[in-house]
Amino acid sequence: MEFVQTDIMQTESMQTEPIQREEQKPQFDVILRFDRQTEEHFDALIERLAQVTGNTTRLCNGQPPHVSMGIFDIVDDSDPVRVMEGVLRGLQPFSVTFDALGAFLPGTLIAAPIMTDEMIAMNRAIHTAADPIFVPSRQYVYGTWVPHLTLAAELTHAELVQAFDAAGIDWKPLSARTVSILVVHHFPYTEELVVPLG
Repeated sequence: MEFVQTDIMQTESMQTEPIQREEQKPQFDVILRFDRQTEEHFDALIERLAQVTGNTTRLCNGQPPHVSMGIFDIVDDSDPVRVMEGVLRGLQPFSVTFDALGAFLPGTLIAAPIMTDEMIAMNRAIHTAADPIFVPSRQYVYGTWVPHLTLAAELTHAELVQAFDAAGIDWKPLSARTVSILVVHHFPYTEELVVPLG
């Protein structure tokens, strides 16, 4: 089992994001969703970690298991669905393997996928369409993005240790298929556009 840790500058920005949320401009997120078996596996793990730690932050918003391909600030009256629909409908499905647990310190536990050429190409296509019009969130700037699936968030140090131990007991690499890409708002979670892949 591997342990993945990001640098301090990036993790600080990710940890403070929920605190700053109300002060930020409106945002949208482009998320990648997976086959039902994969989502059910991560749903069960997310629920188990909430029970073990007593921290239900990850469950509060009703978000499905996903990898965020980009989070963008909306700086004018441009419509994210209108801007993104064309490029998203041109994307193809691919397979991905979640091979490691990791953390964005101080308090987020993640499942880390292996970066593939297909994932990089998808991320590039999304940013090529979005960056001229919207402002990418600091931790999702093209070229510095760390793909991840959040398992637990806003944990204390003790909760993070509990969560990592609980998730690591029977951790095995998991192969998944991408099935759709969406434009969503996270607060509250709202799906604005769902595009099946393939």
